[in-house]
Amino acid sequence: MATDWVQKIKDDIQPRVPEPIVALGMLQPAGTWGSFGAGQLSGLAGTLMRKAANKRAGGLAKQGAFSTKTALLAVTEGRLYAFNAKPSGRSWKIIDEAGDWDRSDLTVTTTPGTLSTKVVVDVKSTGAHFELEATTAMGADKFNRPFLDELAKA
Repeated sequence: MATDWVQKIKDDIQPRVPEPIVALGMLQPAGTWGSFGAGQLSGLAGTLMRKAANKRAGGLAKQGAFSTKTALLAVTEGRLYAFNAKPSGRSWKIIDEAGDWDRSDLTVTTTPGTLSTKVVVDVKSTGAHFELEATTAMGADKFNRPFLDELAKA
C-alpha cells in the first residue's frame, strides 16, 4: 500500500519537474516531533518550539498548532526540487513551489534519530539553510528511506 501512495504523490509532482524524479521525501521542520511532545506538557512550550523550528526550516514546510504544511522534496539526477504542500483528503495539494537547486551546489547532512532523521540542506552559492526532518517511525520509513539514501549519494 505504501508503494502505491509514493507513486501517487510522484505522479502528482512529476508534471512540475522537468526531469525524471528519482526519489521523494516528505519532510517537516526539524524539531516537530519534539514540539509535539513539549506541547502535550505545556502549550506555550510547544508554541515556542514550533516557532523556532519553523524559522530554522527557512520557509520550507510549517508546523502550526492546528495546521501543517509539509515540504515535498523531489530528487532528480541533477537537482533537488522543493514544494510546500498540505494534506487534502487522501492526497496532497501543492501550495507553492519553494525552490530548486543544483545538487552539486548543496551540502546535505543527515542525522538519524528515534522518530525521524534530521536533514540539513545548505545551498553553497546563496547561503540558504534549511533544517528539516524526515519521519522514519510508524511506517514512514518506507516512504522516506529511498529519499534519504539518494541524498546520501551526493
